[in-house]
Amino acid sequence: MKILNKIVNIVLILIIFICIYNISEKLIEYNKADNSYEKIRVEKEEENLYDKYEDYRGWIKIDNTNINYPIVQGKDNSFYLDKDINKNYLSSGSIFMNYLNHGFNDENTVLFGHHMRNKTMFAQLKKYKEKEFFYGDNDIVIEVENDKVLKYKVFSAYVTDSKDNYIKTNFDDKDQYKEFLEDIKNKSQYKSDIDVNENDKIITLSTCSYEFNDARMVVHGKLLK
Repeated sequence: MKILNKIVNIVLILIIFICIYNISEKLIEYNKADNSYEKIRVEKEEENLYDKYEDYRGWIKIDNTNINYPIVQGKDNSFYLDKDINKNYLSSGSIFMNYLNHGFNDENTVLFGHHMRNKTMFAQLKKYKEKEFFYGDNDIVIEVENDKVLKYKVFSAYVTDSKDNYIKTNFDDKDQYKEFLEDIKNKSQYKSDIDVNENDKIITLSTCSYEFNDARMVVHGKLLK
């Protein structure tokens, strides 16, 4: 019996040490990401990021969230899942544009980002699930070349399956785009009175969500003219 108790105690101690190690590793990764993005925020104030980084496409901020990051674009939609703007490994990855997009010139510009457990990257997109936030001050602001600023008004937010084709960037004709807009407006958890039609451009933000397997939190905003 004493031997069995010793074995149980040893196993429990090992489990504790493994948990502590995993937590420590995660905290180290979070700290690494925080330092990486703080550095790039400083760089942004001092130099032109377009000149320094070939994959840089702009900067995203969302009012009343901690979302304040550079936007990059890779050769596919997996490259920047685990890399920073310098193309070095970073578990939190980057905020990145759909590789099929042409800057912010398409009908639907799509940006992806991780939902990190420490509430960084695109984690705070979940705030759009709150009625007060959805109808409140939550504009999406994109800074692009030559100090130009693009502002988007959010008109739809919802949780969907990863197989949902909300990331389509261009459409065959106005009717197809109009149908797409009607579909994403109808999916919204809350209804918006913002008028969106086939002559508008929109932005789509996507991150993981945890309601079910392969769930995605999706936010759509209309570009103000």
